Amino acid sequence: MSSPAFLPFNAPPVPEVRHDRRLVRRYLLQSALRFNAGSLLFLSLAIALLPLWLNVGTAAPGEFEARKLNPYMVGGGVLAVMAWFALMSNGIARGFLARLVDEGKALCAEAMASSVTRRIDAPFNPYTTFDLCTESLSGLALGTALGYSGPPAFFHDPFKGRIVLGRWRPLALGRHVEVRVSSDLGPSCHIELHCRPGLAWFAIQQGESLKAAEMVCAQLRQHLARHANALDAARRERELERTSLQARLSALQAQVEPHFLFNTLANLKYLIRTNQQAAQEMLDHLVGYLQNALPDMRSVSSTLGREMDLVSDYLALMRIRMGARLRFAVEVEEGLRRLPFPPAMLISLVENAVKHGLERASRPGLITVSARCESKREGKLLSVSVVDDGVGLTEQAGQGTGLANIAERLLLLYGREASLFVEPGDGQGVRAVLAVPVAGSHA
Repeated sequence: MSSPAFLPFNAPPVPEVRHDRRLVRRYLLQSALRFNAGSLLFLSLAIALLPLWLNVGTAAPGEFEARKLNPYMVGGGVLAVMAWFALMSNGIARGFLARLVDEGKALCAEAMASSVTRRIDAPFNPYTTFDLCTESLSGLALGTALGYSGPPAFFHDPFKGRIVLGRWRPLALGRHVEVRVSSDLGPSCHIELHCRPGLAWFAIQQGESLKAAEMVCAQLRQHLARHANALDAARRERELERTSLQARLSALQAQVEPHFLFNTLANLKYLIRTNQQAAQEMLDHLVGYLQNALPDMRSVSSTLGREMDLVSDYLALMRIRMGARLRFAVEVEEGLRRLPFPPAMLISLVENAVKHGLERASRPGLITVSARCESKREGKLLSVSVVDDGVGLTEQAGQGTGLANIAERLLLLYGREASLFVEPGDGQGVRAVLAVPVAGSHA
């Protein structure tokens, strides 16, 4: 025999577990009544079949014609059996109480109940919750934890949101667990769990229903928590990607802002030396332009109307410098002006048209900026075109931060859904088309 384990001399005293006496009396009485009720069912069946067994066969000559049943003997036998069952149930129940004391637990109402109920709040909609419950409860691990020899006998009805699992079929006869998912539509729902005894109602309850309910409840909570944590991790990763994307977009956009401002200030410096009245007019236009543009220069999104207004101000500034060599037209329908559009891209296309198209030409030129909305199979596309009749495509066209910057920002913002095409114009000049998807137009 192994020697008993002794506690260290400085260990705190172990509190003595004491059961509630009223619960103990109720549990002993309940155990006796349940056990005897089940036993009486079998005894009643046996007594009902006993006369048939006594009257089987025909009486031989010299024997009694019928064997009569003595009611006193039957009653005494029934009382003896019931007393023996009462003593046996009392011993089983007291043995369970002793095990609870050894485990450091006190008797509670749920430990002696044949049916236990639990409620779990799920952070998902009913359909997702039902799928997660089905995935969690139909595995071998839960059946082994519940003491089954394999996976639990399983039944589920997705239309009623009901799942039932037990040791064998038919499930209603044995102890089984019923899980119901609420059908309230919304971002969250709740799960109601009922551990039902079946024919085990007539047995002495030794906490089996409570253990099964706690185990299934813990399995569901753990599985739902793992899924919620995985979704939170994915959401945080997407948030980090979005933050990184916004930082890259701001860095790329910051390259465009000084590019335009330096060119404008250089033009202003030139006009101050050559034409002070034109320089004053350009300075007035520049101040108005900056008052409208600076609050939105750091934003990731703008509107087509705002970008068209900025382009009009820019071309007005350039016309002061170039005079009759520059003519322009900005055409946009009023219904398209409210559509979202990335900032500082249209300005780059117009600036390329002025710098690489008209400034290199020895004749007057025209820049036309227009927009239209096209319906595609994938959704609606907003196409903005910048057309000039300048010198056309040259080796210097598009160098620097212009077209490469726009292409990279489009890829970051829209992936492969947006596009930028630069091609020769009709007869002469260059045609640049910038197409972006319209928000909310995809199926």
